[in-house]
Formats: sequence, structure tokens, C-alpha cells
Amino acid sequence: MPMSENELHLALLQLQELAALYGKDSAVVRAAQNFHLKRRACKKAVRLFLRRLFKKPAAKPQDRLKLLVHVRGGIGDVAMTRVFVARLREKFPTAQIYICYDSQSVVEMIFSDGLADGFASRKYDPRDYDLVMSGCHAFYFDYVDLPRLQRLAPQWMSDFEQARALQERMKIITQNTPHLDGLWAKISVAYGSSRIANMGLTAGVPVGQNDRAPIPLSPEKMQSVLQHLGLQGKKYITIHDGTNTNTDLHGRPATRCWPREHWQEFARLFKQAFPDIWLVQLGGRNSTVFDFADVSLVGKTRVADLPYVLQGARLHVDSESGMTQLANLTDTQAVVLFGPTPVEYFGYARNVNLRAGDCHNCMNIVKDWMSRCPLFERNECLWKITPQQVCEAVKKCLQTQK
Repeated sequence: MPMSENELHLALLQLQELAALYGKDSAVVRAAQNFHLKRRACKKAVRLFLRRLFKKPAAKPQDRLKLLVHVRGGIGDVAMTRVFVARLREKFPTAQIYICYDSQSVVEMIFSDGLADGFASRKYDPRDYDLVMSGCHAFYFDYVDLPRLQRLAPQWMSDFEQARALQERMKIITQNTPHLDGLWAKISVAYGSSRIANMGLTAGVPVGQNDRAPIPLSPEKMQSVLQHLGLQGKKYITIHDGTNTNTDLHGRPATRCWPREHWQEFARLFKQAFPDIWLVQLGGRNSTVFDFADVSLVGKTRVADLPYVLQGARLHVDSESGMTQLANLTDTQAVVLFGPTPVEYFGYARNVNLRAGDCHNCMNIVKDWMSRCPLFERNECLWKITPQQVCEAVKKCLQTQK
């Protein structure tokens, strides 16, 4: 099928970004890039050296592996990593597995059941582990204690070597993240892979996009959380409008978010059809508070409570976001609105994934794609998903539950 005009424009923009990235044929630019990579490696080596002056490596267990998964990205990336870690645990049931991320509370919420053995701060010493897997859209082995891997996991070495060879070929992607993440997503989809599957592909531990790893939730805590928030015994769906709180939007609306006007019309249509079901809004610092929601929990929930609120919902409605990824770790189905991010890469078969128009998938084509549409004054991809379409999808989901 031929490209649409918008797809062609986006492809040309991406080529411009690539040309700028590599400096066309400029030896000066290439030298500067090589210097940047070496300087980054040198700074990392100096930091580790200084730490090691005052701290010896921690002792490793004699008869089992000690692994570290360093997740880069947002809360949604940690949620997706849980699915990978579940397969990693199946592969190495006796291993000690630790998770490194910017927020300890997020890690403790997503791995509250002991699937991972603990949290590691970003000041970790790689020598404390047998293998450090680091990344977001793809993993690379940041540190390898090869003799211990060969001794403790000889049956895995063939998969390990294949993954390491793939990582070597993918350095162009991992060394230039996030600039090439969008292109990597397109390549992945073309070759039949996806966001979660890529973690397994690049780490030698197969995992599927639709594999499940729900967070086991305590019935007692469920009751306590919902009662505290005034949701106990209530029928409700959750809605969310927001993006990673660490993302600088430059004062503009996030391009991944559905327009407020559409949310308001959806709320009107929804309450006409389901007057007895509450609309409960979730969100953080980057979320717009909706005065038309029955209950706004924006900025009012602890991180640890979020899975319980989502689990208690009849349905979750959202654009593609970290909250959508977290909902996938509960039993709650989602209606997900896709625009800049590709549904074939991020979507789950258990959800209802909506996309409209012929302009989408501009993720990481330009540096500020999260706050500015590369082609239009507004994010037309999400404007074209109408409140009526979303309300009809929600109706079907709720009626199926009955």
C-alpha cells in the first residue's frame, strides 16, 4: 500500500533528523560524536573508580546468579519490564533479581509480590552482579561476569551469545536513544516484534507482547484503599489524561493526550448511557484536572494504591501512557487511544485499541514530539478519535461484562 502524504512528510522529517545526527559526511561532526561517546564512557568509568575506592564489591551467592535489570524511562516502562522479569524468573528460578529505576516506590509497587528480590539505586556497582541488563526499548548487557555465567547457567550460553551479537549490531540504536526509538519501533513491527518482545529479543529470554504478569493484590488492602478513597462498593471506570511527570512539555499539551473538549463530550455521553457508573480521574503533575469527572484523584493517590484503584474499575479509558501499561498488570481491560505512538508496537490484544485518520506514529521523529505535533498546529491524530467512537467502544466493553 503506498504511503500517504502525511507518512511521506514524516519520513522526510526523520531523514532530516538522521542527517543532523550523523552530520552528513562531516568528519568534524563524526569526530565530535565519537568524542561524546568516549567522554560518556570515561565519566562512567571515573564514577565507578571513585566509588570503588571506598567500597568493595558485595559478595555474590556461591551457587546462584545475581542479576540486575536497569530500567530507563517512565512508570510504564517499569510496568512492561515486569512481564519480562516474570520470564526471566522462569528461566532462572533461583537467581537473585534486582531492579534499578529512578523511583524506589514505583519498583516496590510493581514488584510488591517478590517477583524481584529488591531495589537497587542508580549508584550501584556493576561488579556486585553477574549480569547487568540496561535499557528501555531494547536491552544491552552493561556488565557481564562471564566465568560465573558459564558456570551457573551453561544451558543459557547459546541464547546469551546470540543476544550479545544482536546488541552489537544494535549499538546504533542503543547509543542514540531516544532519538532513534521511533525508527526502531517501525523496524520492530516490520519484522514482527513489539515493545515487550524486544526486551526478550535483546536479552536472550523470549517474551511475548501479550504475555501476562498481573500484580497479585491483597483483598484486605483492596478494601482499605477503596474505602479510603470513597470508592468501596461503587461502580466506576477510570480515566487518565497525562504523561510522564519528568517530561518537559514546554507549557504545551502533551501530543499523546486526547483533547479536553473530547473528554468533556465523552463524559456527557457516558453519563447519559451509564448514570450509575462514576467517572474517576487518575493523574499526576502533568494531568489536567477535569471538573466533569465524578471523582478526581489527580495528585491524591499514593503510587502503591494505583493498582488497587485500577483493579476495582469496570474499565480504564486512556491514551497510550504509563497508566495504560499499569492497567495491563491488573484484570481491568482498557480502551486505549493511539496517536503518536504505534498501536502495533505498544498495543495489547486484550484491550480495545483505537486509532483514526492517516497521520500517526511520529514517536521520536523530532526531539519535542511529546509536546509539539511535527505537522500540524494540534495533534490531529487524537483529535480525529471522536467522543462518540470512544463512548461506543466503552459501551460494548461494559455490556459484554454483563
